[in-house]
Amino acid sequence: GKTRLTVLLAAALSHRAGLRVGIAAQTRAQAVDIARRLAAVCDPDKIGILWGRSDLTPDMGGCTIIGNGVKMWPDTGGTVRVATKSKWLFSEPDSLRADVLIVDEAYQATFADVGALGAMAEQIVCVGDPGQISPVITGDTSRWADSPTGPHVPAPFALQAAFPGIVNTVALEYTWRLGPVTTELVQSRFYPDLPFTSRRPPEHLSKRGVALPELSHHTLRVANGATDSALIGAAVERVHELIDDTDLDTEAGTRNLTENDVAVVVPHVPQAAAVRAMLSEYPGVLVGTADALQGLERAAVVAIHPLSGKRVADEFSVKPGRACVMLSRHRSHLSLLIDDQTATVLRNGDQEDPNVALARAVLGDMLDTAEF
Repeated sequence: GKTRLTVLLAAALSHRAGLRVGIAAQTRAQAVDIARRLAAVCDPDKIGILWGRSDLTPDMGGCTIIGNGVKMWPDTGGTVRVATKSKWLFSEPDSLRADVLIVDEAYQATFADVGALGAMAEQIVCVGDPGQISPVITGDTSRWADSPTGPHVPAPFALQAAFPGIVNTVALEYTWRLGPVTTELVQSRFYPDLPFTSRRPPEHLSKRGVALPELSHHTLRVANGATDSALIGAAVERVHELIDDTDLDTEAGTRNLTENDVAVVVPHVPQAAAVRAMLSEYPGVLVGTADALQGLERAAVVAIHPLSGKRVADEFSVKPGRACVMLSRHRSHLSLLIDDQTATVLRNGDQEDPNVALARAVLGDMLDTAEF
């Protein structure tokens, strides 16, 4: 319900309270997705997106592109302006300052980022998920290992530690994206101390009249590392199977599943490049790493397990946030590709590492799902 909250809160503050509302997204894809969803619930003329100089301008649902002579804020009335976090950080507070700034996927942002964004608005609302991927820091942060406000600490945690009497926290009780089966797995494994249930309206895929389950898996032999041709080929083949003769059934009715309804989520950049190249005939399919696709969703998702092609349970592959993201990008259906050696790799992993234990439990849950 995070993006839903961001959209509805921005619409209410701008349209009902007449405020200037800024939204800081982590990526351009997330900014476009938020702008489209805003345009679907309120006047697109009141929604603007800050976009760099580029000939490649995606469909933004009729929202105004800020620039080329378009004023940032109108003289009167509430409006919403959407941009990436980086775009806001390189903007001038005197001319672009908002009344309220909503930071989407705030747990991906650092304390320094959100602290700098404080110059852009009187009040900041951080919306995010503490169980997913933390900020990616490439430098050595060992000197701040025990600091609650270190550069590697997600912004909301650091803000709470730095200003305990000022920062208010509200936990969402429902997910509007995940169905009941996925919610049970994700909540029990990744959020044992944060109970929530599914309020997603009924939605499922069906193939030739047979409903597909929310969660499914396929095991295969991966002999040549993470970019093994069999693994990449299996992901591409599954995308073809889903797009071919599959229906999406929602409260709005039944229609054919299209390429724009499908995403492929992988752990590594080379895997994303390989899959994207083999799906060139389907440019609408969203392909990317878990880090890049965090915050986005599609009706159907094909995912590659983080340990596919690995023979050691390394820290990157067993990080809970990465698995959580990969198992929660879908609304209707997830197809997870699993290396048939992954269970053995996890059994041979560090038995004292809680992340290995969690990865083993989640793998067991997925192996219990239907096989496609």
